[in-house]
Amino acid sequence: MYFNLNEIILYFKYNTKVRIREMYFFIAIILIAELIIAINLICLIIKLDKRVLAFSENLTVNHEKIKDGLKIFKTGVEKLVSGVHSLCTYARVKKQQYTISIVRTILLYALLFVLKGKSKKCVSALQLAAILKDCCESCN
Repeated sequence: MYFNLNEIILYFKYNTKVRIREMYFFIAIILIAELIIAINLICLIIKLDKRVLAFSENLTVNHEKIKDGLKIFKTGVEKLVSGVHSLCTYARVKKQQYTISIVRTILLYALLFVLKGKSKKCVSALQLAAILKDCCESCN
């Protein structure tokens, strides 16, 4: 198969022009896509800017209300903390009272057990009861 030189030159000339046109078309498509993306980003930034300005204005308008609300919240938290402390103190006092009443009951039953026994132990048991009574009264 033989090729004519003129045909070869025309083939490369035509293909080169077509390739250059395709390359320009490709670059144009990329440029248009970049422009569309840039326009979308600019619109999004403008919308966000408007929202931030609206939020800032709302914040400045309601600044005093927010400040008062935070003060009320702070006092509520302080009251809650003091309530928890007083509850813990109350529980500690009640624990001590119950412990003392249990100890008194145990000592009373021990005293009754000792008094049930022989009369010789009676004098020492009464002395023990008096000492325990004084000890319990000093605890209160």
